[in-house]
Amino acid sequence: MTGTRQVHFRVLGPLQVEDGSGLVAVGGHKPRTLLAALLVARGEVVPADRLVAAVWGDSPPDGAPTALRAYVSRLRGVLGDAAPLRHRPPGYCLSLAAATLDADGFEQRVRTARTAAAAGDHPRALADLDAALGLWRGDALAEFADEEFAAAEAARLTELRAGAAADRAEALVELGRAAEAVPELEALVRRSPTWERPAVTLMRARYATGHQADALAAFHDLRTRLDDELGVEPAAPARELYRRILVHDPALAAPPPPGNLPRRASGFVGRDQEVERVLATLRAGPLVTLTGVGGAGKSRLAVEVAARDRDRFADGVWLCELAALPDGSPVGDAVSAALGIRQRSGLSVEDSVLDYLRGRALLLVVDNCEHVLPHAAALVAEVVRRCPRVVVLATSREPLAVEGEQVWPVPPLPLEDATALFVQRARAATPDFRLDPAAADAVATICSRLDGLPLGIELAAARMRVMSPVEVAARLEDTPLLGGGRGPVARHQSLVAAIEWSYRLLPEAEQRLFRGMSVFAGGADLRAVHRVADPGASEDDVLDRLTRLVDRSMVVVRSGVHSRYRLLETLRAYGRAQTRDAGESAALARRHVGYHVDYAERAGAGLQGPDERAWAEEALGVYDDLRTAFTRAAADRDWDRAVRLVAAVPELVHLRVGYEAYAWAESLLGVVDPGHPGYPAAVGAAARGAWNRGDFALARATALRAADRRPPPGTARIAHPGDVLADVALYEGDVDAALRHYTAEAERARADDDRIRLVWTLYYVAVCQAVRRRPELGLAAARESLEVAEATANPTARSMARYALGLVLKKSDPGRALALFDEAGELAAAVHNFWWHGIALMEAASTRAVHGDPAEAARALVTVLDHWERVGDSTQQWLNLRYVVRLLQRAGAEGDAAALHACLVAAGKPSPLGPSDGDAPGGDPRAAEAGAVAHARAALGRVASSSVRA
Repeated sequence: MTGTRQVHFRVLGPLQVEDGSGLVAVGGHKPRTLLAALLVARGEVVPADRLVAAVWGDSPPDGAPTALRAYVSRLRGVLGDAAPLRHRPPGYCLSLAAATLDADGFEQRVRTARTAAAAGDHPRALADLDAALGLWRGDALAEFADEEFAAAEAARLTELRAGAAADRAEALVELGRAAEAVPELEALVRRSPTWERPAVTLMRARYATGHQADALAAFHDLRTRLDDELGVEPAAPARELYRRILVHDPALAAPPPPGNLPRRASGFVGRDQEVERVLATLRAGPLVTLTGVGGAGKSRLAVEVAARDRDRFADGVWLCELAALPDGSPVGDAVSAALGIRQRSGLSVEDSVLDYLRGRALLLVVDNCEHVLPHAAALVAEVVRRCPRVVVLATSREPLAVEGEQVWPVPPLPLEDATALFVQRARAATPDFRLDPAAADAVATICSRLDGLPLGIELAAARMRVMSPVEVAARLEDTPLLGGGRGPVARHQSLVAAIEWSYRLLPEAEQRLFRGMSVFAGGADLRAVHRVADPGASEDDVLDRLTRLVDRSMVVVRSGVHSRYRLLETLRAYGRAQTRDAGESAALARRHVGYHVDYAERAGAGLQGPDERAWAEEALGVYDDLRTAFTRAAADRDWDRAVRLVAAVPELVHLRVGYEAYAWAESLLGVVDPGHPGYPAAVGAAARGAWNRGDFALARATALRAADRRPPPGTARIAHPGDVLADVALYEGDVDAALRHYTAEAERARADDDRIRLVWTLYYVAVCQAVRRRPELGLAAARESLEVAEATANPTARSMARYALGLVLKKSDPGRALALFDEAGELAAAVHNFWWHGIALMEAASTRAVHGDPAEAARALVTVLDHWERVGDSTQQWLNLRYVVRLLQRAGAEGDAAALHACLVAAGKPSPLGPSDGDAPGGDPRAAEAGAVAHARAALGRVASSSVRA
């Protein structure tokens, strides 16, 4: 055998032998039978008489022993030293030490999967089981299953295969993919009617998909089969699960698949036919648009349809609400934020969204497109054209006019459903509401007058606390519509009339508060409502008025640590019109901008303190209004407030939302007085944006606009122009320049007693020393960074310091470094800091790639690939790909390592395998990155599924 030849034996299906060049011809039936008998023995000696019986049966010819030796000699010639076939009295044995047997690989993967499942790592268990079951090409030992020598082994492997299939179904249920598991479980139950395990899992899967009756029926069917065939009752696990299903044990609820679909605060009433028809339409094409007037129930119908179709999409259902965007604005940032992804280097945010969606299977619900229709239609058209497994469900007052669009006008509620909605909402306001005959006639009149529009019906029903249905009907009869005719226009007029009527019934103070709340794009907490909408009243009075507006369905509330209040978009539009008529718009907008600039500065400081998590979670909910505040300040040329806001938000936006705010900073540099105190931070934010996009020349030029001016202490960590210049130097190879800068800045931070800044600069001193390959020189800085970070109690600072210390200990104490990286990642993730979370994940994975289990390292590196793909940081992704090359080398995947090395050098990136003598880099850098990531993902999958670890 040559040093590179390896033989693979396949028995999970028809017998096959492969080497590096393809299938190996073993011969006819008799030599194949001989080989199968030796493989069944798994390296043990098989007596010659048993081999003769296996090859010739009960009546061998007289020359069978001689013929057997000839077949053995032929097999030796075929297999060579890759799988030595030796004579060992009283027979022969086939050594598998240097070969592989697919049955062994299958069993190893199943064991690994069961270990992962026992530890709660169901994604890993599912991956291992998929790899294990993927080895099967048919029945085990298919040609020999009826032969005596193979029957027991074939039966054993078949039983293991069934067990693995049951394991896989259980993993799917645990991962919230019960709908996928049901067909597989039903097949297992048909094949093994008295096997309780798949029947019990089938009960769980049916219950998790909302089919309680079918789950109970599975138990009854099992009990009948067991009684008929074995005369026994189901065992305790089945009986206990049956009891839990009967009482709707909440612990049985399966975790939802990925996505951000909101939980409904109230039940969905009616529209059963519409839901089924929209579902059918959605399954027939890539784009469905629900159209209709405001208040027709488009959004609720879309969410209901999406919830019912959730299990069809492996990558989940994602809701993107566009209502908070200013009229006519681009939609890419809102869609990327909804998906949890960030703009990629070298791509627009829209192209980043498309790049992310291209390989995924998900349902994207795009809600409230009408006021940004051109931009929404353009992006949706590209999704439909370029993302074959993405389905879009849009809502708009008019069609998107995109190729492939199926338009579904949302009709008014029929009388029966409208009445049911009225009763539901009336009982929410007045629990003892009764629909007696007189009330039923009045409710029918109300629903007819409101043209079956859900929003109007809810507004009317909310009056049941102080009026009867007859009184409400009479009031509506006295309220003229804004014109004649029927159809969509008339329905819109009837809704306006209902809103107008509800508004006029409010006391003047509540009207003023309602008008004021229309200024908020994404809702507000009590403090914001008080300061912006009604500052002349006390906070207690505002709360009382808010409560009454909620009771009247004029305001919706989302409870949490800080309850938030908002107007539905149709009501908000009405409120804005009333604000204009009252001459309040300008003053209200100024208060809105002023409040949110102040809030941004408080949040920016809070994000650098011990309560970072609370500030991050609250500030993410305020982001739509921060955007609105900046847009208004810039439109009014209120440069002071615009600069203050831009200087305050990088800690929130860059590390947690996306890169939209960089454009805000860039737009100010040419119009703002450079003498403004916030100007250096605005320059730093704009320069950081260019750096993040990989445009180092623009980053340097932008940072130099600040000259020698530095932002004041407390400025966001990433908004220092000098740091951007140092980072550009670091990434371009001038490590000493970066080290000089951060060493000087650390001294300055000590003098200013700016502990957050000190942690940051000491972190970079340690990083620079690690890059210089002198990590021991960075140890003191890293330890000081950790000491200072602990004193701040700020999670991001504590994460950075652990990362720095881990980096300088990575070679000398890899175990300690790995623990530090894991801690750093957990701290960053807890405060939604996606960038620091990513670099901690990456360094932990790279450490495992050198010092840990290769399979575990491979899975960790795949997680990092996914992370940087979402975050859109190409610089970090290329660094991660270098770590992948190292792992592939270590795992013996030389071909994959060489191929990925070629991807790196073709893109002009450094590779751990050294430079290339090939052509200079060229072509589309994003395409090069996508190709490298795809190859790395596939190669890591092969390493992760390998059965033997070094």
